[in-house]
Amino acid sequence: MRQMLPLPLLLLAAAPAAFAAPAACPEAGARLSESLAGAKQRIDRDGEVRVEFEVDADGSARLLALDGSRLYRAPVRNAVLALDCQPGTPQRYVLNIRFVDPAPPSAAASAMAAQTRPTPPTQPR
Repeated sequence: MRQMLPLPLLLLAAAPAAFAAPAACPEAGARLSESLAGAKQRIDRDGEVRVEFEVDADGSARLLALDGSRLYRAPVRNAVLALDCQPGTPQRYVLNIRFVDPAPPSAAASAMAAQTRPTPPTQPR
């Protein structure tokens, strides 16, 4: 099994808009996350991008709106347009993508240990 690196990217919201039929690209969030993992490493800055796109009946993605950190707009645009979705009922997606460094597990554990360490009782004089 291939070792997975922690993704420096967090999808905050991935919601297909108001269509009742199954999505033409049900794994869009996971595919974008995988495609964009290298962008954070290359750019090496925190950022957030809001992207809205539509997947047509043929499975082709069409960008509708893109807003947020300028450094990440081109990688997000390219990743959306490269999506290879299955033909089906057209769907609209709105995603808020955050590019952040994951907290190292040891630092989080140290912080938790520091917060939970009991204070010794003081002795009266």
